[in-house]
Amino acid sequence: MLSSLPRTVLKSSRLLSSLAGSTSTQTSSVLRHKLSRLPSTSLSEEVKKAMSLDNASRSERVKFQAASAIAEFQREEGDTGSTPVQIASLTVKIDSLASHCAINKKDNHNKRALTRLITRRRKLMQYLERKDFDAYAQVIKTLGLKALK
Repeated sequence: MLSSLPRTVLKSSRLLSSLAGSTSTQTSSVLRHKLSRLPSTSLSEEVKKAMSLDNASRSERVKFQAASAIAEFQREEGDTGSTPVQIASLTVKIDSLASHCAINKKDNHNKRALTRLITRRRKLMQYLERKDFDAYAQVIKTLGLKALK
């Protein structure tokens, strides 16, 4: 993947990966995360293109989506266990696994895992509806989920 890029991009990515503490020339999610913190004026267009999430692996994209969903529903820094955060995280996993199962129809192992995730999210949503209806309504509205019956 990286060998098809121009030399200046390869040199820049090696330089940036060495700055980020990585020794390989492969782009990693850590490098992408550190690049997102740099000012946009300090990176050339080729480096931005090479390091964008469009070129990321599927697992890196899912991790980024999960981190974004967690950050959106956190009550304070480091909150990963509150019910809205868990529901958002499960929703990202469910979306990813559903698209995988749509492509791989005979993958019964992941179909079962998908069913378990959906059940877990439904139970968490029932709990949140019982305990804090306002947070439940916000989660449903933000994530675009259907209300429970």
